[in-house]
Amino acid sequence: MRQIQCPERNEPERLSKLYLRFGSILKGIREKRELTIQGLSVLSGVPEELLEAAESGRFEMPDKEIKDLRNVYWTLATDQSSAADYKRIVDQRLSKPYPDFGSPMTQIREQKQISIKELSTISGVPVDILEGAESGTVEMTDEVSKEVKRVYWSLSTLKASPADYRSLLAEMGMKANEIQF
Repeated sequence: MRQIQCPERNEPERLSKLYLRFGSILKGIREKRELTIQGLSVLSGVPEELLEAAESGRFEMPDKEIKDLRNVYWTLATDQSSAADYKRIVDQRLSKPYPDFGSPMTQIREQKQISIKELSTISGVPVDILEGAESGTVEMTDEVSKEVKRVYWSLSTLKASPADYRSLLAEMGMKANEIQF
């Protein structure tokens, strides 16, 4: 867990104030772009619950989640797109419903010409869960079900080509190799 360091030896009251201030700044960045939490989640792929927790200022998160949030809000704060551009993209993405389990998911993945293993690498969802979703034979918690649907929905709405996915996978492989050494 990443903690905000302060000279007062991480006094709980001081940390609480820092977290609240940080959350307030994040919320201000989002509101400046006239986005809802749901809209930012749609744009970034970061779960709504995580965005809400960050903006509330009452949270402790692992380093990976802190890094994801930093990237999302930094992009939002520095991007030159207008609030209307963001609204158009969000509306466009929300107009396409989540796919059903089973063959619609298989069709989406095959259309993008990627394997289940590659989709697992990109999304972070285990292969067995994705296989079960495509076969329609696995029972999932609501949270896992929502995440799987989000993965396939994102895959179906992105305008990336098969070559884009190959490039992303190659880049992920290179970064993984760098970390090992």
